Amino acid sequence: MRIRIGNPSNEAHGQPMRVYDWVAPAGTDPHAAMLAAETALGVKLYHRGDGEAHGFINTSRRPDGSLYVSVHLYDTPCVDPLCMAGHRPVALRVAPDVTPQLAVMKAAVGEHPQHQLRGIAVADAALLRRLGFGPADGPLRDG
Repeated sequence: MRIRIGNPSNEAHGQPMRVYDWVAPAGTDPHAAMLAAETALGVKLYHRGDGEAHGFINTSRRPDGSLYVSVHLYDTPCVDPLCMAGHRPVALRVAPDVTPQLAVMKAAVGEHPQHQLRGIAVADAALLRRLGFGPADGPLRDG
């Protein structure tokens, strides 16, 4: 699992956030991955009608069947109902520190044994390119 601080997915607020990404095994269901990550972390990764979220999750099915998973947690709140970032009427809440739950999250979702991300290493960039990501894609941007 790779941990980044920044805005690699170009989230509309432009504020730094904590981003945890990895590659799950082939056949991992994107919705099941989101639910497992959310449960393991104890945060809200999408709006359920209660008016708030702590972050969001992006997934991308790769050509080899694996699933790229990227969990974004907010470090800056936004409760402006007229915000032009497009999240109204959802209030964006600061997510708590989830460091103790990271291993549980990764285990709950799963990690592809040949596609392990360990930081912003040259090997990780080469792996992400092999998985089909280009230089403008979030996984290869520092944000």
